[in-house]
Amino acid sequence: MIWTALLLMAGPGASDVQVDEPDYEHDCSAQPVRNFELRLVASDIKYAGIGFGSYSNEPVLNIEFSETGYDKFAAVQKGRIGKKFALCFEDKLLSTPVLNEYIYGRTAQVSGAYTSEELTELQSRMNKNTEVSEKP
Repeated sequence: MIWTALLLMAGPGASDVQVDEPDYEHDCSAQPVRNFELRLVASDIKYAGIGFGSYSNEPVLNIEFSETGYDKFAAVQKGRIGKKFALCFEDKLLSTPVLNEYIYGRTAQVSGAYTSEELTELQSRMNKNTEVSEKP
């Protein structure tokens, strides 16, 4: 299944863009393409929770990055406003969302063609290295 997602966020970047955009067959397990690829593992996520979009009322995944996770994200942002990047989690391509604006905080929201069940599974995988699976 090909997922399309919109990543709603804003913050500073740190790497130069050399390749324009990833495609839907992007291989997250191959040699990294750091200028448009965000490779996350569970330890890069401080918390992941399911919510609903304020405009569409569709299920969304709210992500709070750990310090390391945010540093990885910050390195991907430069030059990506209005462009896609590859969002990889544990060597699997989740989506190729468009970066709407720079992220200054450590939180992001992923929305798109995800079912509640898909988001629940992803939330569980992302929270596996956290002390608490639900944020107070």
